[in-house]
Amino acid sequence: MARRSIAIELFYTAIQEEKYFHTGFLRKPTGINGEILATWLYPLADKVLLQLPALFVERNHVKVPYVIQRSIPLTEKQSVLTLKGISSKTEAYWLRNLPLFLPLPLQPTEESSAELAAIVGYVVEDQLLGQLGKVESIHCMRNKYVVSLTYKGKELLIPYEAPFLVDVNDKQQTITVALPEDYLTVML
Repeated sequence: MARRSIAIELFYTAIQEEKYFHTGFLRKPTGINGEILATWLYPLADKVLLQLPALFVERNHVKVPYVIQRSIPLTEKQSVLTLKGISSKTEAYWLRNLPLFLPLPLQPTEESSAELAAIVGYVVEDQLLGQLGKVESIHCMRNKYVVSLTYKGKELLIPYEAPFLVDVNDKQQTITVALPEDYLTVML
């Protein structure tokens, strides 16, 4: 789907390395077509949910990916989800009270960071150097956020604040930065 912008690579890596974080629970079926109530441990914006390629439901100690087809927010910590492959109340019943997981790089460290998960997969461009790479994860360091990307085979951390941050374009999924002179030399 075109609306899914969070990098699918995060999900493949999470599966291979088994690096997840607990994000909530599926509760009870709420409709006859397989809709199910989800409760979140962290506030999760509907915009972020719909950008996820999938979320993981733990069944018998195995994380099973499910694609979110539709999300109806009830509160910031509750949503009604329609999951691909779940089309009846009976099928949804078997998922009730199961824990939900997401890849570890999407874990919010504070409530306000839940919205930042939406920029994973955005292309980072420097005003002078051009395209640097895609945001792979977001970290909170000393109450400040940094984006992590791979540049020329090495991890590069860029502060997600002024004066580094120039613009975030959600439509084009780009982040424009202005790196200080010799920043790459020092950081790499």
